[in-house]
Amino acid sequence: MCGRYHFSTAGCPPLAALARRLQRTGETVPQNGDVAPSCEALTVVQGAAGPEVCLRTWGWPGHGGQIINARAETVTEKPMFRDNFARHRCVIPASFFYEWDAGRHPYRFALPGEPLYLAGICNAEGRFVILTTAPNGCMRPIHDRMPLILRPEQVRPWLSDSAAALALLEGTPPELERESLDGQLRLEDLT
Repeated sequence: MCGRYHFSTAGCPPLAALARRLQRTGETVPQNGDVAPSCEALTVVQGAAGPEVCLRTWGWPGHGGQIINARAETVTEKPMFRDNFARHRCVIPASFFYEWDAGRHPYRFALPGEPLYLAGICNAEGRFVILTTAPNGCMRPIHDRMPLILRPEQVRPWLSDSAAALALLEGTPPELERESLDGQLRLEDLT
């Protein structure tokens, strides 16, 4: 599961470049910092001339509450997601994401020196969900789900090629650096 991530342009040229592209469209770039469900966030979608940067809101209304994640294994089958997967895939750039273990201890997951590109789908109402998948080795001790993370060279195929996107659903995310934040960050501080 992914319920909170961080976006910062500081010291990250790829994320700074995406923020500049968004500014050129006349949109206001969201503040650097933690991104929670219901927040507007920078996303990348497939436009007529290639990838476009835009703002979308994280989560869409669903059965009994807000849905913020979709399972990669079933996204092509579930009526709520399958049409959006076919036509409205997106990428959510992030500096890192957080996850809490069963004891509510927080951890930060990142690729040192690189941004993360989280696979997602969006809908016609300007909302997105993040796709999750089975955990890899770095995540398995902490949680049974993790975001589907794309490598930079997988972003364009994810956005523009349906067959490639289907294949990427089955990929294993890269191993990430895991840092315990015990004593530094509590779930209660973020809600």
